[in-house]
Amino acid sequence: MINPPIREWSKPNVLPLGLGYIASILLEKEHAVEVLDINGYRFNREEVEAKIKTAAFDVVGIGGIVTTYKYIKWLIMLIKKYHPNKKVIVGGSVGTSIPQIILSKTEADIVCIGEGEITIGEIIAALETDDSLKNVKGIWFKEADGQVFSNGNRPPIKDLDSIPFPAWDMFPVATYLKNPVGAPNRNKWIDGATDEAAPLSINLFATRGCPYRCIYCYHDFMGQKYRHRSPANIIAEIRILYERYKIPYYHFIDDEFVMEKDFVYDFCRLIKDFSQEIGQRITWGCAGRVNLMTEDLITAMAEAGCVLIGYGIESGSQQMLDLIKKQVTVEQAKNAIRLTKKHLGWADCSFMIGYPGETKETIQETIDFCKELDLTPEVIFFITPYPGTELYSLALQQGQIKDEEAYVLDLGEQGEKIRVNFTKFSDEELFYQQERMIKELKAWNKVKH
Repeated sequence: MINPPIREWSKPNVLPLGLGYIASILLEKEHAVEVLDINGYRFNREEVEAKIKTAAFDVVGIGGIVTTYKYIKWLIMLIKKYHPNKKVIVGGSVGTSIPQIILSKTEADIVCIGEGEITIGEIIAALETDDSLKNVKGIWFKEADGQVFSNGNRPPIKDLDSIPFPAWDMFPVATYLKNPVGAPNRNKWIDGATDEAAPLSINLFATRGCPYRCIYCYHDFMGQKYRHRSPANIIAEIRILYERYKIPYYHFIDDEFVMEKDFVYDFCRLIKDFSQEIGQRITWGCAGRVNLMTEDLITAMAEAGCVLIGYGIESGSQQMLDLIKKQVTVEQAKNAIRLTKKHLGWADCSFMIGYPGETKETIQETIDFCKELDLTPEVIFFITPYPGTELYSLALQQGQIKDEEAYVLDLGEQGEKIRVNFTKFSDEELFYQQERMIKELKAWNKVKH
């Protein structure tokens, strides 16, 4: 199994949980599993080629997000160069979002769609016995003659507790733990930064799925159906991680951690009990959603060790929020931020500009929103259409993406540059507006404080 590099400007700090779950499943089925974690070790291309050239395997599985496609394409070419008859499976959100591109533009054999924990076992069983892959739900695959087949989606996994914990030790776990994820230092955002004094931290999942349909967000990977693990199962995982590695901070990377309040309250109760049992205050962070937050909920989270709640505010303009189908109001956002600041001391908020219909007036509304809430974002992203989103379909309809593979090959980090300009501003003017927002807010913050 191969984990391609991502965010090479930052130290590796997010353990690839998807591959970790798949590794556990395969080990349970008594398969021999090896991991080439290029991101964790930061091997250069010459080192990667040397390792692949001498590797002995029957099947290779590659995971990743869509921005890693360019590297994955090179990786597949390399694998087939030295091992032309070995099967290559691509999974993760890159596989789910662009299966047609992967199978038509690379030598990959199989693309796994959606959750892979059950699917991978069926794929390997079919390959072992030379059975047809046409009976395996949740994959696209290519026959020897190049013909591509899609077997449809697999239903979401109902019982998340049935999935074994990730095989952490198959990855350079010490590297991931020492590079901060989230905010293990209270009130200080140090995601991926160098901070030798930072406590050990790790990312984990508690829930899957999201029922909301924001036009810019890709979340088909885990499906629309929201599910959560039992709080007891999550604590069992944290217990193992704490006993094995003495990690004091846990960062949930779920889309909708706070979707069901009873689940959050139960988790808070159990994590407090666990902290008391071990004599160590366990801290944690997660994403929130402004329309779901109440003072009772935030109070319970803070008392249970939560030190970070992150919000994708996106815009201070109700017109823009409605356009992107955020299903929240500006007032809900203001209320959630104020309550979070009251109980946690800060709220981590992200913003984007460049929506269809964005104007100087809507941008000013976001600036005024930040001033009112005393927020000074370091970065304001450009909205970016990713494959599988409604925004991407809009870009295709408008003729703004003419060659899909060329577009995906050029995708980089979220919002770092203008990929598609949906506004009536020129690119230069939109860049200027972004810079103006940041400068005005920094200047205002300096005067106020």
